[in-house]
Amino acid sequence: MPRYYLDFQDGEMWLKDEEGQDYENLQAARDAAIAALPDIGREAPPADGRRAFVAYVRDEGGARLCTVRLDLAAECDPDGSHP
Repeated sequence: MPRYYLDFQDGEMWLKDEEGQDYENLQAARDAAIAALPDIGREAPPADGRRAFVAYVRDEGGARLCTVRLDLAAECDPDGSHP
């Protein structure tokens, strides 16, 4: 089975996968990255309510094969003037 590496970016913070994991194929590695992003998004939100989470799937040679993005945007209207 091929080995893929899942790197994560949360704003300025990077988590680089140094060990990798064997997946059946690229789609399985991509699906693992998709499944991991909501868990990362559960952390405390920034003051402006906006956050972008990105996962990258790399192969053993270091080439980026997939980019998975989860964007969070929370907007409030304290006056209630917008429907």
